[in-house]
Formats: sequence, C-alpha cells, structure tokens
Amino acid sequence: MKLKRAITSALAVILLASCSELPTSVSKRTVPEQLDLAMRLFPARTMPDGVSRSNADISEEFIDYAFSLESGQNLTWLSRFEVPVGVALINSASQVISRDLDHLIARLQNEAGVTIRRLDSPLAANIVIEMIPKRQLLRTAPNAACIVVPRISSWAEFRQSRFNRRSDWASLRERKRVAIFIPMDVSAQDVRDCLHEELAQALGPLNDLYRVPDSVYNDDNFHIILTSYDMLMLRIFYAPELRSGMTKREVVAVLPDLLRRLNPEGVGLIPRQLKKAPKAWTRSIEAALGARGNIEARYFAATKAIRVAERVGINDHRLGFSYYARARVNAVRDPRKAAEDYKRAYANFLQAFGPHDIHTARAALHLASLSLSEGELDQALKYIEPSLVGAKNAQNGRLLLSLLAMKAEVYQHEGLVAKAKAIRQEAIGWGQYGVYKPTEITARLKLIAGLIPKTPQTEG
Repeated sequence: MKLKRAITSALAVILLASCSELPTSVSKRTVPEQLDLAMRLFPARTMPDGVSRSNADISEEFIDYAFSLESGQNLTWLSRFEVPVGVALINSASQVISRDLDHLIARLQNEAGVTIRRLDSPLAANIVIEMIPKRQLLRTAPNAACIVVPRISSWAEFRQSRFNRRSDWASLRERKRVAIFIPMDVSAQDVRDCLHEELAQALGPLNDLYRVPDSVYNDDNFHIILTSYDMLMLRIFYAPELRSGMTKREVVAVLPDLLRRLNPEGVGLIPRQLKKAPKAWTRSIEAALGARGNIEARYFAATKAIRVAERVGINDHRLGFSYYARARVNAVRDPRKAAEDYKRAYANFLQAFGPHDIHTARAALHLASLSLSEGELDQALKYIEPSLVGAKNAQNGRLLLSLLAMKAEVYQHEGLVAKAKAIRQEAIGWGQYGVYKPTEITARLKLIAGLIPKTPQTEG
C-alpha cells in the first residue's frame, strides 16, 4: 500500500508541476460534470496605493529597471512616451480578451496615472497589440510567450526589421511606437498575462529583477497581473519630474523627493538592501527552468543555483525559488526528492510571505496533492484553503482549477456529494479561463479524482 501511495504521489507531483497537457487516462473514475459550464472571469479590481518598503530600496530598483535590459546591457537614457498613449488591439474577436484589456487600461489610468486610452484604429495608436498564431511567434522567438518591440506597428514590419537597430531598445531615447505580439491560440489567462506584462514593459521597465518578489517584472512568473508595486514603478516613470532623455545621474538626483511624494509609506523605513544575485545564480536558474538541456543538466543547474544562493547568503525568496525550480526538475527525475524540495520551498515562502501569498500557494498545491495521495485529507485542506485566497488574489484561474478540484475530492470522499459537485463546477469554470484545451481540464480532474487512496475492504 505504501508503495502504491508513493507512486500515486509521484504521479501527482509530476503532472501537477507540468504546464503541458495532461494525459487523459490517469484515473478510471469518470468526472460527471460537463465542460460546457460558463467561463468564470475575474472582476475588475483596483490595487491599494503605496508599497510598504523602504523608498531607498525602491529607488535602487527603479534605476535597475529603467537603465538596464534583461540581457544586462546598460541604457544611456530614460525613455517613455511623451504624448497621450493610444492602444489598439487587432486580430482578436474575443470579448473576454477585449474586456481584460479594458480593465487593464482603466487600472493604468487610475493607479499608474498614465494618460492612456483604447483606440479602434491601429493607424492612430502608439501601441498596437497584434494577435498571431502561436507557431509564428515560436519560429521567431522560441523561448517567449509573447514579445514587445519598439519602433514598429505590425508583425509584417517586425519580420522585415528585426535584424536592424530599428527594433533595438538600447538606442531608444523616446518611445513613439511599440508593437506587442501575443499568440491567439492560448488560454484567455495566458493572453491576459501577456497584456499585463508586455503593455507595462511597452510603457515602462525594460528589465526583470529576481530580487523583487511582489512584481510582474520578475522572471519567476509567480505574479501574472500588475501589482501595487508595478503600478508605483509606472507612476514614477510618468511623473512630471522625469522626462525622456534624462541620464541615470539626473534621475537618481530627483528620485528621493519624487518617492517621498508618490510613496509616503516608504519614508523612514529601514532598507533591506537585498543582495543582487550573482550571474552564476541567474544563469543556473534559467538553465534549470529552460527548455534546453536534458533532465540531468537541468537538475545540476538547479542544484548549483541552491549552492550559489547559500554560499553568497541569498536566504530570501530566491532560495525558496531555487528549491522550487529543482523540485520541478525532480518531479520527473526523482519524485521523492521533488517532494522534499517542494516542502523546503513552501517553508521559505510561508516564512517570507505568509499563507495567503501566491508563492506559498504555488508550492502548497504540490504538498496538498501529496497529502491527498497519502490519505491525509485534513492536512490537504490546511494547504488548500489559504492557497485559494492567494490564487484568487493573484487571479490565477489555472491554479484555482487544481485547488478547487482537490477540495471537491475531499468533500466527495466525506460523502458531501452536492458540495463536491458545486465546488468541482466552480473549478471547471476557472479552468475554462485558465486552460486552453478542454481535454486538459478533463485530464486534470481525472488525475485529481484518483489521488485519494481507496479504503481497503475488510473481510467480514
């Protein structure tokens, strides 16, 4: 029995850690709910103003965002739009995508203070968002979910100019035209995530920082909608004290007073001064999570990231992320060790962010699956309940699908059939938003339905 449970646990960790489509024959149990339920959508929301972190730290982070590219290349000037921004969406008939874009633009107006509006015509727009087939995007940018490019307005123009300086951010002194390319054949959530990250990059930061945990501008991909911190970064970008063409020294000189006005919560707080991760750690993390390299190479890269973090004293969320990265690799390579690393990541995130944060929720998902497969239903619920809060706050429909499906199985096991059905239907509704293929929703439900071990039959 213990061996069976270990195998089931391993299977749960492997499949729930994967973003790819799941097999449809995981469990013999059928899932009675239909997949024609209405898609659930996240309501329009406004994040609270201000960030409870030292303005000294925020100032340093802004400089890294504004004057460096992800490649590490330094930028000479600050660049932004100096005129009202018009945004046009083309090649999309989806009302859900249009709705999500309208909500995002409203947030940029209200929270970031950007003068921005939606336009019907791409000819009049400063930023054009073009939906294209995923295969076309992957041929051009194999490792990108979506891309943002300056000085152009269409996919055809990008293909003609992508090898010259026209599409180079480093030579840009003022932003006038930007194009965003997003695959059309992905889930509504994936499109929305691209809208948030790429539109924010088109307007502001061109860099990602692993040391900033509460931001979309972070390649760990935990946050997928713009946070209060991200909106503060954009408020700084479009503050009247700044302008395109300013040098780093000029921007540094005005940031203290600017942040005192924009973020009074950060005045007087003690700086954390988190260490910048060495390049060896960043390269190792990227190798561990990248598509290149075999499973052993990725495992050794993840292990190296952990060792580098421990050696240089990076004991914050980045150490937790290093364990999380190795757990994902070990899910296929060594499920037992994957479970250990998920526990380490969970402990790190819980201490750093509390039980309702998206980091903690993502790690808790895997621990909940393990608890279910070991028949520890109460413990599974202890992981699931606070994680539901984190998933909803982060607007992660894909995560809600799995968490709610697990919760439904606990209720089903306890004989609360009506409650289980209602929760499972809610899970499917979020799955319609977070997952592209209906077959993947079905497969996840079947997988989760098979997690809890059957009660052994005793002879009378």
